[in-house]
Amino acid sequence: MKRFSGKHTSSLSSSSSSASAKYGSISRRSEVETTNIPSTTASTTSKGATITSSVINLTNTIIGAGMLGLPGAFGGTGYVSGIILIVLSAAFAAHGLVLLTKVANLTGRPCSFYSVARAAVPKYTVLIDAAVALNCFGTAVGYLVTISFSMVKVLEQVLLTGDAANDDGLLISLLLTRHTWVVGALISVLPFSFYRTLDELKKASALALVFVFILVCMILVYANGIADPCMGESENGEGTCKGDVEPYTNFALTVSRLPVFVFAFSCHQNIFPIVNEMEIASQKRLDIVISISIGFALVLYATVAAEGYRTYGSLVRGDILLNYPENGPVTFLRLCIAFMLTLHYPLHLDPSRRCLTSLVKVIMKWWHQQPTDPNANDGESSDTPEMEREDSVQTLESELFNDETSHFEMSNERRMQQQTHDDDRLFYIITITFLASSFILASIVDDLGVILALVGATGSTLVSFVLPGLIYIKLYPNKDLSLVMAYVQLLLGIVITPLALYLIIIEHLNK
Repeated sequence: MKRFSGKHTSSLSSSSSSASAKYGSISRRSEVETTNIPSTTASTTSKGATITSSVINLTNTIIGAGMLGLPGAFGGTGYVSGIILIVLSAAFAAHGLVLLTKVANLTGRPCSFYSVARAAVPKYTVLIDAAVALNCFGTAVGYLVTISFSMVKVLEQVLLTGDAANDDGLLISLLLTRHTWVVGALISVLPFSFYRTLDELKKASALALVFVFILVCMILVYANGIADPCMGESENGEGTCKGDVEPYTNFALTVSRLPVFVFAFSCHQNIFPIVNEMEIASQKRLDIVISISIGFALVLYATVAAEGYRTYGSLVRGDILLNYPENGPVTFLRLCIAFMLTLHYPLHLDPSRRCLTSLVKVIMKWWHQQPTDPNANDGESSDTPEMEREDSVQTLESELFNDETSHFEMSNERRMQQQTHDDDRLFYIITITFLASSFILASIVDDLGVILALVGATGSTLVSFVLPGLIYIKLYPNKDLSLVMAYVQLLLGIVITPLALYLIIIEHLNK
């Protein structure tokens, strides 16, 4: 019995050492494969991000254009079903973040979606990084679309006088064109798009929260009759701009709106930079950040969704700003929304850039490792053990040569300088490509509701449900309630994505 216990203990120790080596190796590789992550890998750093700055950044990642679509989502679900779905979405979003932080602490810092995915499902790391990047890209496009519409509405209120000679002028027509303000939105996000870490954005994020409070206050003002929500609107057959307020609708319509709720709480791509940058990244401190951020977003979202839906009922639109009358307060509100989303844009550019950087480095490494001579191993060189050993040495030297990207003979200092130069160049190339691509797509697509639904059904569901559950199941050794919930989260994500996509497509085809 003692012999069995000793053997068992030895086996466990061996397994633990193996796992530690595995995660340590992955963590070391991630330092090379993930750019712009703070170099400090210890759990405590001298100038790390605080809980407050982490909460501000994570909250601002959550709160964005998705908030404007929530009243419209309630219009498709009813207020009872809507409240249930928004609470469940918040709960699963928080749980997914907790799962990812546990895995991040297990694999070590610096961490990223790529590094933990490589530890869990190494064959699919490229696809996972691509999915995360696509999710953030879709969100950024939605921001540019919303900014452009908001600015057009602002200038319509400010510039149009009712005089045809003035209103039809070339300059006025140009300023009231949405594409002009897609360009303007792109220019406005440029100063915030080249920061290296999320913590550098904490002041911009704090300012964005001010605009969020202004939006919530304005929605409450109109919902409670302090201001007339139908002012200047043509009345419908019932003599009001308000539709019916229902507790629930049909199943198909409710499920088709589910991705909007999922999208609204999608912030999982930024949890790894927060883990990397926190001064003391203990699980307790990370749980505090997650709880405050998700809880704060839930209160705001529930208020905006319920009050916005109560204001316009079934006539509420996919972007609630389009329901409000054209007057001074609403014009100011639209201007605040444009500024808020301008400050939110880099919070989605940053994680997408990290994922794209990992993808580019993997592709470049794979490209350099491809054999240049397919007949190099032919001949009689493998007939003797001595020649076999020489071939092995040559192969190892070739691999080392490729890994160092043609700088094998340089000094360590020169190689590091060259690596920094290459990383900087890649940083700027990916940033500019992201900006240009989001500008092009935002110029083509003009329906925010469609963007929210499609991104929510695909990228957001994958990032918020599927990946946290899958990665936790693969890596975390403890069999506890979190493991059970990880299976639930994974299965929900697998079901939601195809079902919601199907219902969204059917609904738009019917329209």
